[in-house]
Amino acid sequence: MIANELNRAKNWLTKEDIDEAMNAYERAFELLDLTISVTLDEHRLKELLRFREILGFYYQCKGKKIEFADKLLRTLLSLDKQAYQVLQS
Repeated sequence: MIANELNRAKNWLTKEDIDEAMNAYERAFELLDLTISVTLDEHRLKELLRFREILGFYYQCKGKKIEFADKLLRTLLSLDKQAYQVLQS
């Protein structure tokens, strides 16, 4: 679901609607925080917290670029083994 929100943000940026993109990023933050709160695996938790930090940095940036939004989405997907394999093929 986090990836869905990041994809929505990317689509809104394509349509040049920054407000809706920001709303999608805020929903992604909420879902990410919920995921972090129930994560028991220490290594996965560390990676999710790193991802949250990168998302926070991008959220604060003035210039929203579609390329960076795509990298955010790909980074999140690479945290999952099966999704990573799909991205590599």
